[in-house]
Amino acid sequence: MKNEKDLEKFVQDAIDEWSDVYAGDAKAANARIRAAEKMVARWAKEGVVLDLLLPLLEHEAASVRFAAAAHLINHGGKEQAVVVLRDLLKQPNLISSSASAVLRIHKISVTP
Repeated sequence: MKNEKDLEKFVQDAIDEWSDVYAGDAKAANARIRAAEKMVARWAKEGVVLDLLLPLLEHEAASVRFAAAAHLINHGGKEQAVVVLRDLLKQPNLISSSASAVLRIHKISVTP
């Protein structure tokens, strides 16, 4: 039950983070990122990170797909995450730039 509520918060924070970014509120966006990192770390310890985040790779919101992929790349879902990150590159926006940065940080080509 706690993970379900946390997952709902993860999704909402992933959406709101980009609203904060576009509004120029880096402090709020960074707070949401730190909260997500803590949740994902706990889920990893509990062994449920893949179960919770893999379905989010198909979420309707690009921001949620990005957040899930950015975390999964470090938690056993690299192959699936790379596919999503590369797909996000097709849109000319900040999420696309961030997806490109995640791929480059992990030394992964932006093209298949």
